[in-house]
Amino acid sequence: MPRFVQAAALFVTVYVGATSADLLGVNIPDLLSSLAPAAANDPRFTNFHPPGTGDVRSPCPGLNALANHGFIHHDGKNMTIPHLLEGLAAGMNIGADFTTAIGAAGLLSSPNPLGGSFDLNDLDMHNFPIEHDASLSRQDAYFGNDYSFYDPNWQQVLSAYKGKTKTDIPTAAKAKYNRVNDSMTRNPEFTYGLREFILSYGETALYLQTMGSATSNGVANLNYIRELFEKERLPYDLGWRVSPTPITLTSLGQQILALYASGPQPVPEGAKVTADSYKDIFEVIVGGSEILANLTGGLSTAVGL
Repeated sequence: MPRFVQAAALFVTVYVGATSADLLGVNIPDLLSSLAPAAANDPRFTNFHPPGTGDVRSPCPGLNALANHGFIHHDGKNMTIPHLLEGLAAGMNIGADFTTAIGAAGLLSSPNPLGGSFDLNDLDMHNFPIEHDASLSRQDAYFGNDYSFYDPNWQQVLSAYKGKTKTDIPTAAKAKYNRVNDSMTRNPEFTYGLREFILSYGETALYLQTMGSATSNGVANLNYIRELFEKERLPYDLGWRVSPTPITLTSLGQQILALYASGPQPVPEGAKVTADSYKDIFEVIVGGSEILANLTGGLSTAVGL
């Protein structure tokens, strides 16, 4: 039985009836009301340090950048949901619903899911919780290293923009589809069901919104995006600033729907894409709303999951 399935069963067994304070050690309303982007002059935006000896990183360039800037633990270890909520809100104005969902999946990826924390490299688990084939900037697991930046794949993404300086929804959708076709052609073990379909669109929506804004309709400076992916660095030095509007599962879901509607990719057979698909897929990954609520001590319910 996969580790994350065993962990989900344990959470249902052990933590049914537990209070939020038991699991998180915090007051949930106070925690949620305190979340906000860091001030524009916060030194962490310009204090960039790549990982050193003993530090760990994930397959996600955004999480890695936040660790490199110290918004979350620089060593990439001991990621609790309260810590992630504060760090992702401060560094990128990521909403509590998205962070709670990805944090819960992260807990289930840990070798000790009942310990209440995970390390970023725990997320490097093929097809769970965020790693998937046809990544924009990583190799498929079939080819070996699926967590480090892989420039040939990233160059495929950039080639779709053909000299443009800003992103747009149709081009971003085309760039994502190019990667799918490449992986489908070269990877004999290519896995691409509805989960991977939604997560790969979510990967694109995330870079469009974190490097633009939740309300920018897919427009972002391409140089900002390149610095994020290629250096895992927040492009503050290039003029980027945090989205003034929180980036949530709802805003990302709406962007996924817009990307799908404007792109050439057919939906998997029997599936339907809606603005709630991104939220729904995280619930499926974790094992259902009951497990999600138990896993997060009621936090998921408080943020509408």
